[in-house]
Amino acid sequence: MPPRPRHRWVGVVALAFAAPLAARAAPAVKELPFAPNAAVGFKAPGKLVGGLRWTDRNGENVLGFWRGESQRRVGDETERSAILHARHYAGGKLLREVKDLVERCEFDLTLAIVDGSPQVTDLDKDGIGEATFAYKLGCRSDVSPLTMKLLVLEGGAKHILRGETRVEIGAGERQGGRYKVDASFARAPAFLAHAKKVWQAVVDEKFALHRGASGGHEQTRSR
Repeated sequence: MPPRPRHRWVGVVALAFAAPLAARAAPAVKELPFAPNAAVGFKAPGKLVGGLRWTDRNGENVLGFWRGESQRRVGDETERSAILHARHYAGGKLLREVKDLVERCEFDLTLAIVDGSPQVTDLDKDGIGEATFAYKLGCRSDVSPLTMKLLVLEGGAKHILRGETRVEIGAGERQGGRYKVDASFARAPAFLAHAKKVWQAVVDEKFALHRGASGGHEQTRSR
């Protein structure tokens, strides 16, 4: 009698192994609504001005942005200083803190998260979410670019682009917008491609022209 084919057993064994592998698949990263009470218990100097919230393989994640500002009189001038804290918590544990500041500014002080930049992704499909955000900072009295930094945080690791905003200085001519890629992106090409895309989407500052009291044109910043 010829031997029975064994391929049916192979199929059964393959299914037996596939089931536990599927069970161990990385959980989906899910972004959740962010509200001030999401950061209750997580404190930093200043006022909570925004953040992100999501679930992933590390549990529930909260990335909060806090901003503080102070001022003092120096002779006839007022100097302002501001500090920005970004703190990423997962499962109640602090994974990463980023902070930056502008000090002793006598002109137009800016230190703010860039609108449209905060977002949650899972670009490498490992079940751990990436949080992207950009912020701009500087002290200026003219229409010049500000410093801008864009970060991608994942599980405590930080990847960053450093550069400047882009402004229109007249007659369609633009200034700024350049950035430098940090070495932290060397092993994360998908993160770098994403960071570059977000940078180009938020890099432009918009100014509106209006006629001043003297009859000349003045510029005000709209973003």
